This record gives sequence, C-alpha cells and structure tokens, in this order.
Amino acid sequence: MFQFNLLFVAVAILQATSTLAVCSSPDNTPAVCQTSQASPKVSDCQAAIEKLSGPCHQSNNVGSYCTSLVTVGTCKIDVCGYPGAELYSGVNCGGYLQTILNSCQSGGLVGGYLQPEKCNIQYNDQPYKLQFSHS
Repeated sequence: MFQFNLLFVAVAILQATSTLAVCSSPDNTPAVCQTSQASPKVSDCQAAIEKLSGPCHQSNNVGSYCTSLVTVGTCKIDVCGYPGAELYSGVNCGGYLQTILNSCQSGGLVGGYLQPEKCNIQYNDQPYKLQFSHS
C-alpha cells in the first residue's frame, strides 16, 4: 500500500509540474525591434505568418543554429536556438510573430525577434527565439 501511495504522489507532482510549465500563449514578452531599410515588407511577413503551420521547431545543428520555417516574398520566418528547441505543444508560435509584426513596423517594413518566456519552451534551459529576416 505504501508503494502505491508513493507512486500516486509522484504522478501528481509530475502532472502539477507539467501544468505549471506552460504559461499564457503567447505570453507578454516584448519584441526586440531591428527594423531597417534592409528589412522585409510587412505584407510579406503577414502572409508568412498566415502560411505557417506545424510546430516551430529548430532543427539546424550548424552555423547560425536557425531553421527557416516559411518564406514569402521578402520575408523569412526563422526559429533559432539549440537543435531540438521548440515551444510546448499548443503554444501559439504565430501569436509571438504577430507581436513582432505589430510592434516593429516602420515605413512598411518590419524586423526583429522575440524570445518567449521560458515556461513556454520545451528544454527551457536552452536559448530559443523567433525572428523575421529578409529572404
């Protein structure tokens, strides 16, 4: 009986920890704006967000440690971090990108990145960021 109770407590702690790992999606992390004359067009980045599907998973293990997720016209959406870095299932990657788009527009162009709260990143001891760049 003691082993069963101990197992039940361990499972309850694990479930509570998993529940606490994910915060609101997208969270309120501000974007870091880097808009310049070399930045992509806002309209292309909006179309790229709408085209985005699936998890925002970083799989490139060389060079920049960035994976290009979608490219539309002048806009490329990248996820950067260590290989395997990704948001928890159900966390809205597009919401973070929309935050960058809404915050960093200037003269019809947009550039910048956002690093989501650690509670929304699997393997949250690893760096993770989403960004717009020129294709």
